[in-house]
Amino acid sequence: MIKFALLAGLSLFSIQAMATCDDVKAQIDAKLQAKGISSYTLEVVPVSNEKNAPAAASGVAAPKASSGKVVGNCDNETKQIIYTRN
Repeated sequence: MIKFALLAGLSLFSIQAMATCDDVKAQIDAKLQAKGISSYTLEVVPVSNEKNAPAAASGVAAPKASSGKVVGNCDNETKQIIYTRN
């Protein structure tokens, strides 16, 4: 019985970890709308590793990350959901 309870608990965590970026974005969107926020943009972007990124060999600067607030992450924390107020 203990093994079953442990397995059930672990499966709940794995289901949440498998949530897609669209699912997470929809949950955040619903929370913002419930708070009465109407003019905003949610954008899914790759995680920026600016601290660890080497300088470009060509001398061209890498594109800057979106200006806004990180409100979530998905895909094993390889992508971020950015909130920008319009």
